[in-house]
Amino acid sequence: MKIKNQSRLVRGLLLICASVQVLYFVLAWTGLTPHLGTWHMQVSVRGMGWEESQQLSAAQWSAGIALGLPALLCILFGLMKLNRLLQALQLPDAQKNMFSLGNIACLHSFAGALALSTLFGIVEVPLRHLVFTLLPDVYAHRLSVSVNAEELMLLLVCLVFYLVTGMLHEGRRLAEENEGFI
Repeated sequence: MKIKNQSRLVRGLLLICASVQVLYFVLAWTGLTPHLGTWHMQVSVRGMGWEESQQLSAAQWSAGIALGLPALLCILFGLMKLNRLLQALQLPDAQKNMFSLGNIACLHSFAGALALSTLFGIVEVPLRHLVFTLLPDVYAHRLSVSVNAEELMLLLVCLVFYLVTGMLHEGRRLAEENEGFI
């Protein structure tokens, strides 16, 4: 399969991924339970049960959304940058410009945004608990911190990918600089 077709396919998957991320965030924080016949779904906020999230005060709800938004916005930014790269790969002159500074910068931004989103997701739960305990007259939640090996591995891979794209960017810049001297 050519890069052009693969880019088109991955761009479609990116749209689905971004939509699911936003839908999950909205459903988790609004407490809406979609129904389809006898089937219904309860989406809970990470680190809290569905029942606990329904007992949040307005202050806790607002603080929780504010603490969850950075991770969501980072991943959406990263997906936007990856989409821009994939869009550039669908252009007629994509083979010539595959390793252009713009494409490398998009990939670099994607890797950094994904790493930040993962990091924000990891610290969101303990930070939310801390903020909830500082709010006056609110329902007390038990602290539930969960960091799994997959999150740590994703963070490591993103950071390595960020480093590699930084090296590509510097190598491309040096190559263009040296080309002017010869």
